[in-house]
Amino acid sequence: MKDSSMPLEVNKHVQRIRRYQPFHVDTSMVYERQADWSHSLFPVVTLAYLQEAVERPGLKTIVLTGDAGHGKTSLCASLLAELWNSAEAASPETVRRAVFHELSQAGNASRPVGRTRGGRPLYIIRDLSDFTPQAAASKLVELLDPPDGGIAIICANEGQLRKCVAEDDKDGTGRAGPLVKTLAEGIVRGRVSDPDGTVIVINLNYQSVATDGVNGGLISWILKQSTQQRARWKACETCDAREVCPILANRDELGDPVRGRQRREAVRDVFAAAERTGAVITTRQALSVTSYMLTGGLSCTDVHARYRRSHSDRSWQAPYLYHQALFGDRLTQQERHLVPAFFALRKLDPGKVSRRQVDDRLDPDTAGVFPPADASSYLQKVRTTRDAHRQAEQLQNLYRFLRRADFFESDGNADRFARMGLQAGDDFVRVQDKDRDVADTRVRDRFLKGLEAVQGIHRAGSNPDFFILDPAFFTHRARAAVISRRVTSKGIEVVDQVTQWQKETGTSETPEMQNAVEWLNRAIYIRIPAIAPDQDAVSVEADLLRFELLTRWADGLRSEVQHEAEIRGLSGSLAELADSSNKEDEIQVLVGNVTRKLMIDVGDKIRSVRA
Repeated sequence: MKDSSMPLEVNKHVQRIRRYQPFHVDTSMVYERQADWSHSLFPVVTLAYLQEAVERPGLKTIVLTGDAGHGKTSLCASLLAELWNSAEAASPETVRRAVFHELSQAGNASRPVGRTRGGRPLYIIRDLSDFTPQAAASKLVELLDPPDGGIAIICANEGQLRKCVAEDDKDGTGRAGPLVKTLAEGIVRGRVSDPDGTVIVINLNYQSVATDGVNGGLISWILKQSTQQRARWKACETCDAREVCPILANRDELGDPVRGRQRREAVRDVFAAAERTGAVITTRQALSVTSYMLTGGLSCTDVHARYRRSHSDRSWQAPYLYHQALFGDRLTQQERHLVPAFFALRKLDPGKVSRRQVDDRLDPDTAGVFPPADASSYLQKVRTTRDAHRQAEQLQNLYRFLRRADFFESDGNADRFARMGLQAGDDFVRVQDKDRDVADTRVRDRFLKGLEAVQGIHRAGSNPDFFILDPAFFTHRARAAVISRRVTSKGIEVVDQVTQWQKETGTSETPEMQNAVEWLNRAIYIRIPAIAPDQDAVSVEADLLRFELLTRWADGLRSEVQHEAEIRGLSGSLAELADSSNKEDEIQVLVGNVTRKLMIDVGDKIRSVRA
């Protein structure tokens, strides 16, 4: 009798996806080692910004800085390819190979690798770390005014850039100083160009992989590209193991025409929350995590091996589903260190957050085609302590699975921050809403109450003023503490990062940084107005994690040892507001959360009255 079964197919698209995982020997994520250019590239806004910038007549030097993995070399290659495409009629494959060759041979700015549309020679340093500090410093100075009226693009991580500038400054000339000054201006005011317009420094650590714009950023683009192009999954349709394959199940779930979009948006929301808590997720890390999420770390060969052992076994697939693999449970600590984004994502794992309204509706019987475990394994009778521990662990794993799966299935995003353990997340995002009610002071009041808690002040109710203690009494005060300043809450405001930059520059124009990178507001600021005419406003920055801590401290929760670094940083910011010039004979003191005045009378007698 003829065997009617289908063959076991190996999907080349899955093989390509797996190359982004640094856990395998066949990884090819770095541009210089890239062996497959068949995929299109994400249309990052930085590329469009560079295309416009290189045509500016007065511009001489562009520095792309940031952590390794942001795609600095890929940006240079894409820019060069765009310039060549506009000058020559060649196939995309020919252009890409030519670009690769040029960057390999002249990526040290030894000669021009191309020309701008205006005819200026273009020099590129693909990685400043390829030089010794002395040679790199010399090259930096040389490329501040490139030969033949050209323009230079320099790729360098921030540490290497500062080291080279410091090396050049040993002779006291400070020739490369404008690079670091422009970098600092980008951090403080969102500027990327120097006042003369000759230098641009783009800090790609501000680049987001999960922007809140229309396109959703790199994460949304990757998931669409990987799951919604049916031709790439055609081989799976004729594979005999398709019914038990978790890789195909992940593709079907995320590419589903009805529910797929909300699942992909939920994935993007997790990445965005991670970035807002202070994590820098590079392009390389985003590719690694999404690749691992889609495949569960499996290859087609791995699935085939399981299928050969049992054609109908559906008990092993659960840990490899996308909503479980996203948090890297099966990876070792060493493997997670290769992709630090996993650590940031695991802190926001909805599977670890217990919420009554969520847990009450979870049902193991509706866990999908690949359930986490057989019901009999966690409902068996308990006879010994070991049995009890084992059952508790099984139930914990079961609920973690169900909470994660339900998180990505739930409609809307109103409850998503809370399910990731971030009670203050909605308020944090609400600060960015330009149409919010200006009379709603709840976020401001909780921010201020949290800052008072940092100093050890715990006042009941909502107060119309904000206390700043003498720095000597911060956090470790006794029953009484000296009040250094008392600031009326009315003039204090909470703003997002873009608004903060606009206020620092005194303009309503959009900061350059927002147009130079894929943008996501990752911080909010509380601005306390200047006390004296010769002082500036004091701004205290908070990312989502710090704001969460402040909110919880405002409610009375505190752990000074665990969050010592955060408390020290906030105390340093508040110390700027302390009044060290008060020479009056009246001192305000906080005694058991009651304000009193100490007044010096004749004979140096101290009298205390209720304030």
